[in-house]
Amino acid sequence: MKRIRVLVADPVRIFRAGVRNLLRREHDFEVIEAAQLSDLEALTDDGPDIALIDLQFPPFGAVTALNWLRNRCDSCSIVWSLKPSPDVVLDVLSAGADGYLNKEISRAGLVRSLRGAIQGEAALSRELTMFVVEELRGLEQRDRTRERIYLLSGREREILYYVAQGLRNRQIAATLAISEYTVKRHIQNILGKLDLASRVAAAEFYREAVGGGRAAVGA
Repeated sequence: MKRIRVLVADPVRIFRAGVRNLLRREHDFEVIEAAQLSDLEALTDDGPDIALIDLQFPPFGAVTALNWLRNRCDSCSIVWSLKPSPDVVLDVLSAGADGYLNKEISRAGLVRSLRGAIQGEAALSRELTMFVVEELRGLEQRDRTRERIYLLSGREREILYYVAQGLRNRQIAATLAISEYTVKRHIQNILGKLDLASRVAAAEFYREAVGGGRAAVGA
């Protein structure tokens, strides 16, 4: 039976030992340890089958380590940490990680995730999987919104930006050195082209298009 080679890349020795002792009980796992990036240089060309990389793996973090491994061996790289935030998880997955686990995962859950990774399954908890799905849906929605914004002329997009910043017509007119009537006419055109009911809706549309927050909008 071929053994699954697992690299435990973590700066904390007692943590590496705990994972090593856990996986050795399964008999088909072989554990390799690394405390910092320079330790990876001792890996052979075939490398590990799976790399478990601590998010803060020294000296430059997990993304640097997984890129180093990707350039040298064909291993499945899983990043993990305590209490991972959704934003960090998405950034790490976008950087090329094959999965992300919470270090508080149960022993059975860890073994199950590692075996699944070997079979090509993503190593993600249900909670993190739902977050990634929702975030991808949001990205698709923003892409569709960005396409609609190009229905506007350059001047209309410029005025929409100021509307989203909460500027009144008079302030926009002064900023662009045009009349308030011209600003009002442009805003009417913007609402018509985008099929929006109000300038508040237009401001929300712009923030969605650029992926910004929900700032207050002036009347």
